[in-house]
Amino acid sequence: MRSSWGKLAAAVAIVCVIQPAHAASLPDSFQEKSWDRLSDRQLSDWGRKALAVDATRWRHGETTHFILHYLSDGELIAHRSESFYAEIREFFGNRQDLLAGQKSQVFAFTEPKDWQAFMRGTGVLYAIGITRGNEFFYLATGEDGRFDFKGKVQAHEMTHLVFNRFFVGQLPLWLNEGIAEYFGQRKTATLAEFRRQMRGSPRYTLDRLFAVKSYPTNPLDVQSFYAESAILVDFLTMTDQRRVLLPRFVDAMIRLNNVNNAVTIYGYRNLADFEYAYRFYRAGF
Repeated sequence: MRSSWGKLAAAVAIVCVIQPAHAASLPDSFQEKSWDRLSDRQLSDWGRKALAVDATRWRHGETTHFILHYLSDGELIAHRSESFYAEIREFFGNRQDLLAGQKSQVFAFTEPKDWQAFMRGTGVLYAIGITRGNEFFYLATGEDGRFDFKGKVQAHEMTHLVFNRFFVGQLPLWLNEGIAEYFGQRKTATLAEFRRQMRGSPRYTLDRLFAVKSYPTNPLDVQSFYAESAILVDFLTMTDQRRVLLPRFVDAMIRLNNVNNAVTIYGYRNLADFEYAYRFYRAGF
């Protein structure tokens, strides 16, 4: 979820770069459809609230893994969604899609006033993108009112949406947001850019990070929480050999949420050894 952090784009900017090679590798082309021709019209209460905002203007379409609801730029949203799906699935070792045959719902708002009206109806304040179950809602335009080609929100939130197709269970907050922030940063920016963006954030101690149960509210805490979580996931995946261990680590954390046990997957004897190694790595930022 993005709360006030989403508005701190200068703190941690997520830049989405769509590689041309992905265009040819997409499973199939985007198909625009009328509402009554969609393969799945079952929506949550939030989904129904979204389509009730300026109801006559919504358009719809489908790709292999997504049903899209949008006001404009359907093909761009479709291309980016399938590109992210392919990259995130590869990142998790081409894990089996547990929702195969069921498509995720994406709601792309264009007008800030419409997005704000929808948010008021949900009771969530200040978000510019949020994933809820198998549905993703976001404001697809930037501050200039035009389509956000940088994809600052979609990069992060799409990770949550696609992650939910590969894993069952609840992650601790730091790992859930850390994976999304890491993927949004490292898959769309160079290592140097990632480290420059993270370097400006105050440190968030591991003891404090592992104990977090709810989102921080202080803007500086929000910034440092997301940054530290992303750096920690970068530490867990800094080599190919370590990256392939991440799905096992995620499974272990979902099952028991015991960091002391889970770090043994990476060869550490205990959490103290892990924290010692992390301090040296963190000093490079």
